[in-house]
Amino acid sequence: MKKYLKFTAILLIILLMSSTCFAATPVAKGDATMVLVEDNVCSMTFGEYGEFEKKMVQIDTENKTIDIRLTAKNNQEPVKEEAGEVVLLIDTSNSMSTNQVSVNGRQMSRKELVLEAAEALINQLLEGERDMQIGVVEFATSTLPAEEGTDADAKIVTPSLSSDKATLSNAINTVREDVMGPRTDVEIGLDKAEELLATSDNEYANKYIVVLTDAVPNTARGVSVDLYTEESADPTKAKLQELKGKDIDVISMLINISEREIDITGRPEDATFRTYKDVANYVFGTEASPVAGPVYYINDNQVIDTVTNDIYTDLTVINPNELTDIVIKDYFPKEIIDNFDFALLTEPEIGEVTATVNTSDNSITWTISKLEPGDVATFTYRLTLKETFSSDIVGKNLPTNENVTIDYKENGEEKPPVENDDSPVVALDVAPQKEIPHTGSNTPMISGILIASATVIAIISFVNYKRNNIK
Repeated sequence: MKKYLKFTAILLIILLMSSTCFAATPVAKGDATMVLVEDNVCSMTFGEYGEFEKKMVQIDTENKTIDIRLTAKNNQEPVKEEAGEVVLLIDTSNSMSTNQVSVNGRQMSRKELVLEAAEALINQLLEGERDMQIGVVEFATSTLPAEEGTDADAKIVTPSLSSDKATLSNAINTVREDVMGPRTDVEIGLDKAEELLATSDNEYANKYIVVLTDAVPNTARGVSVDLYTEESADPTKAKLQELKGKDIDVISMLINISEREIDITGRPEDATFRTYKDVANYVFGTEASPVAGPVYYINDNQVIDTVTNDIYTDLTVINPNELTDIVIKDYFPKEIIDNFDFALLTEPEIGEVTATVNTSDNSITWTISKLEPGDVATFTYRLTLKETFSSDIVGKNLPTNENVTIDYKENGEEKPPVENDDSPVVALDVAPQKEIPHTGSNTPMISGILIASATVIAIISFVNYKRNNIK
């Protein structure tokens, strides 16, 4: 009898355990309600101008759908290539006229060499495809301290910007004949160049000042003695930084800037700058790290080539910030993949996106070969609750997405990937009148097992009783 009872008890326990460990039962879509729990937006930047956003744009609680839009854009302003405005700021101080140079077998003053280069640049710019407006300013200080509001230290040669070759040729000839002062006040020259640029009302034109000089600042407003210290250097550096802040590119060509030690009577022994090159690096910056725009440290033999090649390129070729080889992967949680259908609602304007979810990693992939400045690309997909879904997800918070990663290149250089796991969150419930236990409807089964077990025990007990009485 004990063996029978023991066997029956074990059988009962097994049946009870199996009845409570069945897989989650399917739930009909029509029995469920869906609510938005968190309207999280996934946003991140990639590179200097790249921006990505993934957000829910619509939720239909009746039909149990969530529409999600992905956006990628390059926030750099579209490059305005229609026009350029250039002021040639030419040093006419004594050193430019007195220094004689030999270039390609020809003897001339450094001033004449620079003016020939300037004329060649003007012709190149006027013959190019862009609409170029050009002006000329000369500077050389004859007064100490500098006289503001006069032509003694800097002079606007062309009263306005022009694209007329004859007008600009006459301006160069005027500079050729003018005799200015012995000193170099670059600050006032930059002021005059900015004043000339201000005569234009074309707000979309790219604005440039090209400084052509063989010296560094040795005076400034309020400075009476040129000792090559911060007193005369700081105003020019500050002016360059101010122009940069106004989106005016300053391109500087510095000719034969000496690296010999500055030896001037009365100069402080502890002066910061030891050489003329030190002053130039402080004011204009180095070629690798300029203050306000490209800087070229050259000798006389390089003047023509630097002006007609390097500076011409700086004025005519605009390199936008390039975002290329962009791969955006949007990963989904397994619970979403198992219980929701995925469908594209719109195709992206730029690039291609996979039309189905890759089940190896539960992701979709958006590939974009290039995002140009100002480009904006979007697409939208829909997640729809399946007609039957697992009761396991009832009552749980369900993030619609697991993670987004972006791989990309900026200006041809591969950059570290970026990622973000923010996403909208929804929840499902079942209607109260049709509530379904999370473990399945097995109450009848349990009742049946208990009755059957009791019956078996009763029969065994009765048989055993009869057997004992007969004995």
